[in-house]
Order: sequence, then C-alpha cells, then structure tokens
Amino acid sequence: MKKSFSLIITIFLISIFSYLAVSILETKSLRNTNLQNQYLYIQAKNHKEFLKAYLNSINLNGIENLSIKDDFFEIYTVIKKETNSFEIDLFVKSKKFDISLYESFTKIKTP
Repeated sequence: MKKSFSLIITIFLISIFSYLAVSILETKSLRNTNLQNQYLYIQAKNHKEFLKAYLNSINLNGIENLSIKDDFFEIYTVIKKETNSFEIDLFVKSKKFDISLYESFTKIKTP
C-alpha cells in the first residue's frame, strides 16, 4: 500500500511541476516575441520619421517614387504632384514580420 501511494503522489507531483514548467516557458516565449515586435515597430517608426524629414528637406520636382534599400524593411514612398503641393505616401514594411506603417502628408511646393 505504501509503494502505490508514494507512486501516485510522485506521478501527481511530476504532472503539476511539468504543467507549471510548460506554462512558464510559454510566458517567456510570448514575452520575447512581444519585445521583438516592439523593437521592430520602434525601428520602423524611426525609418518613417527619417524619410519624412528627408522628403521635407529636398526639392520634390521630378520625383515620383523614392525607395531606400534595407535588409529588414521595405521603405518606399509614392509622390503625387498636385497644382501647388505634393501628396506623399510613406510605406515602411518589415520583410520577415507582420509589421507595417503608413503615413500620408502634404508638402507645399516651394518656388
């Protein structure tokens, strides 16, 4: 009777500790994934802000598309010429992950 009782207790404890170990590992994995996505989002946002500042600082006459080569992101812009302004669409998309940013703004033409 003692052996069977100790065997049942051992199986029960192993089951509980296994379940706890699996749940802890899932939580750590999810936390790492969230941190990685947060890092990539911040990096994509920085790329978008840099491209916006760059486009505001140059003359856009004669430019319809602009893209920046990057190993991790697709960074490009579409520029539509209006009568006295430019409609600019900025796109930043991760090549490997599901992260993409978009912004549209207007720049007034300078003579």
